Amino acid sequence: MRNLPVAVMAVLALSACDKAKPRQLPPDPFAAGPPPAAPETAPGEGMSAGLAKRPQPAGFFLDHVGQATDPFSRRPAVTAAGQPVVLDGFGFDPVAKTPAKGVDVIVDGKAYGTTYGAARADVAAFFKTPALVAVGFRTTLPAGALAPGAHTAVVRVISADGTGYYDSPVLPFEVR
Repeated sequence: MRNLPVAVMAVLALSACDKAKPRQLPPDPFAAGPPPAAPETAPGEGMSAGLAKRPQPAGFFLDHVGQATDPFSRRPAVTAAGQPVVLDGFGFDPVAKTPAKGVDVIVDGKAYGTTYGAARADVAAFFKTPALVAVGFRTTLPAGALAPGAHTAVVRVISADGTGYYDSPVLPFEVR
């Protein structure tokens, strides 16, 4: 019975708290955040400026030109006028069979840099090369950067050693 007063006091102390204490929950280390937004890109020289063109075809795939999905296979590739134009896909050094130093997208002869190194487990699995995971690229041309009409795009993959580049075939597309 000696412990009864202590137990009663403990119960009373706990029941007197009618408000929960605010707690700061730590961030979930396994929660995937949203992908970073690709900044709109202005034309420039790109990473490939001053490098030598190599004769081998680029290791690449262009997933989108604006709203056009798989633009090399589904022609005509058409995207809407007056909206930002996202060009994304993957690229890798086809000779070294490793990620490239980077990727430029050439639109109407003007180089646009890309964000490069996005995870593409599908590419590594398809080519049965685990090193080809971080090979995704993306660039966004600002709304109005491309006038309505015919345009061309080339994916330029910078070699892994950074001394040359590989070009894709020219892709014609339309802005309407």
